Amino acid sequence: MKEEEKIEQLKKMVNQLIKVEEEVIALTEKTAGQAANSTVKYLLRAIQHDSRKHADLGRAALEVLEYKQVAGAEERKEVWDLLEKHEEMERKHKDFLAEMKKLTNTPALQYIFEQIWNDEKIHHAMLDTLMKKRFEKDPAKYWGALLGT
Repeated sequence: MKEEEKIEQLKKMVNQLIKVEEEVIALTEKTAGQAANSTVKYLLRAIQHDSRKHADLGRAALEVLEYKQVAGAEERKEVWDLLEKHEEMERKHKDFLAEMKKLTNTPALQYIFEQIWNDEKIHHAMLDTLMKKRFEKDPAKYWGALLGT
């Protein structure tokens, strides 16, 4: 398969991924609206939020596949302050969540607090990647590539 065909196939697949995530968003919205149990409702909303994130990540992938520059020097300036603040907040938050986990043996609470911490690690990794990498076309390969700075 030629590189151009791979790109077109990936675009189709990413668009399908976005469509499925949007269907999950609608389904979880409906189900959460009908749920009588508040805990179930909040967990469904968390799933819905992740599906929104996945759809947005798919849209970012389409930007790369279209060879558009999506993170350069200007964008880095925009997120630099956020990254510095996030790192400071993350350090405090990690200790805070660890303290919360120590206060309970309830598996459901342990699970919820662990999910929050896992998401925080992912957020930091995304911000860090925006600061240290360039998302743009690799002219040598005709491909949307993640290139080192």
